[in-house]
Amino acid sequence: MAPNTSKRGLCWPNDNKDQVFPFTKPGSKISWLYNWSPNQTPNASSIDFVPMQWNHVNVDELHGKAKAVNAAAILAFNEPELPDQAGMSAELAAKEWLRCIEPMRKAGIRCGSPGISSAPQGVVWLKDFLQRIRDGGSDVDFYAFHWYGVEFGQFCDYIWSTYYQMPDQKKPVWITEFASTNWNTDNPLPQEHVENFAKTTTKYLDGLEWVERYAWFGPMRDTGTVGKWARMLDDEGKLTPLGKAYRDE
Repeated sequence: MAPNTSKRGLCWPNDNKDQVFPFTKPGSKISWLYNWSPNQTPNASSIDFVPMQWNHVNVDELHGKAKAVNAAAILAFNEPELPDQAGMSAELAAKEWLRCIEPMRKAGIRCGSPGISSAPQGVVWLKDFLQRIRDGGSDVDFYAFHWYGVEFGQFCDYIWSTYYQMPDQKKPVWITEFASTNWNTDNPLPQEHVENFAKTTTKYLDGLEWVERYAWFGPMRDTGTVGKWARMLDDEGKLTPLGKAYRDE
C-alpha cells in the first residue's frame, strides 16, 4: 500500500516525550496519528492528525480545534462505558454529540463513534448511544472499536461480531487500540507470540474491506499492563523489532 492510502496509524500518548519521526521516514506505512486529545502532536505534520474528544469536558472547544488543523475526521469519547476511562452514560454522550459534534458533521468533518472497549458492556453501550443519536437525527460516519486479548482468532471473532451488531454495515470501522496481551506484567505473553500476532493482524486488516484504519498499542516505551513486548519504542526511544515491522512491512 502507498503511505497515503495506508490504514496504519499511531495512538500516540499526548505526554510522550519521544519524537514521531522514526515512524514516518520515507516509505513508512504509517499514515495517521491520534493522541487521545484535540491538540496536535508536535513535529508530526507529515501524517494525518485526527483530533479526539476524550470525554465531555471542554467539548465546546472541539470544533474550533479541529478546524484549526483542517481535520478531515475526529474521534469521540474514549471507552465511555468504563468508569475509569471517559465514564459517560449513553444519554450524556448522545446529548453532547447532538449539541457539539453533529454540527461538525454538517460542516463536512467525518465523526467516529465513541471508541468502545472489548468488555461485554462496550457494545451494549454503543448500541444504546447510536439509537439515541439516530433518534435525534444524527449518526456516526464510522465505528471505533478497541480489542485486547491473546489469540488472533479471538480478535477476528470480536471485530466481526461487533461489526454485525452495528446498525449499518455500509459504514467502515477504525480499530483505534488493539494488542495481544494477558494483562500479566510479571509473566507476559512471549515476544514471539506478540510480534507474530501484530504481523498477522496488520496483514489481515490491510485486506479487510470494511476496516478503514487501525492503530496498534503502542508507540511508546512503556505499554504498562499490556506487557513489554507490545511496545514499539525501546528504553532509548528507538524502534523495537515490532515497531520496525509495523512501520515497514
